[in-house]
Amino acid sequence: MKTLLALFVLVPMAVSATIRTVSNDINKPAQYPDIPPAVAAANSGDTIYVNGTQYTYSDFTVTKKLVIIGAGYNVANQFNLISMVNNISFFKDAGVNDGSGTVITGFKIYAIGVSGSSLGITNIKIFRNQISGISANTGTSNWTVYNNLITGYLNGANASSNFIIQNNIFFSGGNVVNFNQPSVVIDHNLFINDSGALSALQFAIVTNNIFTSSSNTLVMSNINQCTFNSNMSISTNISSYTPSNSFLANGNTGGANQSGSATPTFIGVNPQFVADGDFNTYNNTFNYRLSSGSPGHNAASDGTDIGIYGGTYPFPSGGAPGSGYDTSPLPPIPQINSVNIQNASVLPGQQLQVNVTATVNN
Repeated sequence: MKTLLALFVLVPMAVSATIRTVSNDINKPAQYPDIPPAVAAANSGDTIYVNGTQYTYSDFTVTKKLVIIGAGYNVANQFNLISMVNNISFFKDAGVNDGSGTVITGFKIYAIGVSGSSLGITNIKIFRNQISGISANTGTSNWTVYNNLITGYLNGANASSNFIIQNNIFFSGGNVVNFNQPSVVIDHNLFINDSGALSALQFAIVTNNIFTSSSNTLVMSNINQCTFNSNMSISTNISSYTPSNSFLANGNTGGANQSGSATPTFIGVNPQFVADGDFNTYNNTFNYRLSSGSPGHNAASDGTDIGIYGGTYPFPSGGAPGSGYDTSPLPPIPQINSVNIQNASVLPGQQLQVNVTATVNN
């Protein structure tokens, strides 16, 4: 595993930045035994690589701009070890502490949030993680959340603006709630069997998303002054408002001054995924790409497919479709897949022969 950490160091980074490595497995040591001491020692702009182990890392708070990269949340290699942490918080005060500008990728996380009475945290990038919940606070802005599995809330706290929420898979209760500031974009996501997948939204732009369920599940509630374009829902029970077809063009429905769809919108329509045996449940062996005959194929407002494989951040693959890793992309850095020692026993002065295979996860 020391070889793996050494490979990480080869990734081109800013000249002034320091790279720090973390492992909480005493049998595979790194520079730091846990994430909090690495964060405390880091300077703004540093990168922290967090090794995949069988252990959960300690909660930590980010008080400076950092790039924090885990090994992934479902890793298709011979080690099959992931980077797990329960809680990550961002903090900013009127002094030197400011976690704005941080990047988080490659983790299985219970919750991401903002600490206490922290001032507005800005310019956060969260991608290629599995997350149970994300919460913002007053003044939070310019967050980009993409290519994640989200199993709980993404809560704007009615005070967040300029949020980009793109190409994520929401399931097991995953939803977007409580955004009432302008410039919130919810685009090219997949919402699986979530009653109220969207709730308490105002001024949001909702485009090119797919909502699935095998029943008449309520798609959204308490939606006001939002814009909808090129969305698709299996359910016909779109909104708690009357009339309920908030996706339809020229309807002024789903709340005051509702903007209708300028491009095709699909209600009560099967998206025709390549392989999906259950519209109510996420399964990592399913293939959520649209078949060539799907009505959503090339039907998005940007000319790409509706759903997670179109748009600005098409969902990357972590393995072959059906393998269980297709929707588990690794962080976009070189990573070792296997290490094979050819001659485990050598005499003094002889060379140890090691065969290493690795990939770059674009």
